[in-house]
Amino acid sequence: MRPDAIAFDAFGTLFDLEALREPFGDEVFEGFAARLVPWTWHATAAGAFRPLPEVAEAAAEAAGAADPGAVADALKRLPVFPDVLPGLDALRDRRLAVLSNGTVDGIRGLVANSQIEDRFEHLLAADQIERYKPAPELYGLAPAAFGVDASSVVLVSSNEWDITGAAQCGLRTAWLARGREPSWVLGVEADVVVDSISDLAG
Repeated sequence: MRPDAIAFDAFGTLFDLEALREPFGDEVFEGFAARLVPWTWHATAAGAFRPLPEVAEAAAEAAGAADPGAVADALKRLPVFPDVLPGLDALRDRRLAVLSNGTVDGIRGLVANSQIEDRFEHLLAADQIERYKPAPELYGLAPAAFGVDASSVVLVSSNEWDITGAAQCGLRTAWLARGREPSWVLGVEADVVVDSISDLAG
């Protein structure tokens, strides 16, 4: 069945966090990356939401970054992966959204910087409900925005834990492999596995 809408994860799916490796250095980047997502989980579980730029700055400081305050701005300037522009071109006739752990302002900056803001009907982010993925409230933003049932929305993500969260909330899922082998979380596999965004058009 053809889905009514597609929602894309942002970080690691549309936008390449590896761009921070060179300015951070390998050791700091690895420490930052190892903290960032788990700390969002902790914030949600504890009911102590802090917007992603604040969590990212704290993670960068803990990892030993020379200027942890610069990470918030850097997150707005991440490049897209090479398959993003041709992939979005191939999906021009579809209803698209970004569904992210970021902030609406941050996602707006990212899509504007990459000149893809016209591709998305909705920019949906964690600061709208003050909870991070895999909280059901965040996944629920997509079907609510599109005005359809959860089962009519496909979440596209390169993160296996994100696939599990979306599936448990009733969304259909597509894992973006880009040449990797999956490591499924809780045994939940994606409905579709693709190597590039262009493959979704099929």
